[in-house]
Amino acid sequence: MINLCIINGSPRKGKGTSSYLINELTKLLSTNVKSKEYYISNLVNNENSLNELLLYDKVIFISPLYADCFPSTMLNFLATFEDFLKDKNTPNIDMYGLVNCGFLEGIQNKIALDILKNYSKRINFNWRFGLGIGGGEFLKGSKNIPLNSRMKKPVYNAFLTLKNDIEDNSNNSINNIFTNAKMSKLIFKLAGNHGWKSMAKKNNLKVKDLYKQIY
Repeated sequence: MINLCIINGSPRKGKGTSSYLINELTKLLSTNVKSKEYYISNLVNNENSLNELLLYDKVIFISPLYADCFPSTMLNFLATFEDFLKDKNTPNIDMYGLVNCGFLEGIQNKIALDILKNYSKRINFNWRFGLGIGGGEFLKGSKNIPLNSRMKKPVYNAFLTLKNDIEDNSNNSINNIFTNAKMSKLIFKLAGNHGWKSMAKKNNLKVKDLYKQIY
């Protein structure tokens, strides 16, 4: 049995794209993998839960992308966890990263995954590789379309690579994977603009209100 720790770094908890991606990943895992999801907000001030993280064989950090990095809450957790580990004998834990962004291109997540890789070395975890997923809000918004559909197949294949590595206990080197759904940037922008307008309407705003500036 492989014990997998899933750390959800989204400030939106179960309502975010990170949660959607976690659900899709866990559906692919075999019964030989026992996983548990943690929200970072429940970990920061909970020493018992932090100790629990060290009992796992593998851990995956999942987070949205905020300006080439992570949400402040995620950064706070990373710093807290590093301090917590300073006086601990760190076990040999495999570490993965999964970062999603609102941009269509998965490569936009490269810097964030590099940060996680360097962080894993700093805390003496065994970095495996990461997935950078583009068009996160589209994936979540179209959750009725199966992940293995033609449009989402590149993301599905990336998830299969992650699933296989988690289950196989392989030491083979794998590079970070950057991917997104198959769609043109024009269609993606049109769909995104429609989404913003619909959201504005639900919140009693007009389209022109979306262009207002703070200063």
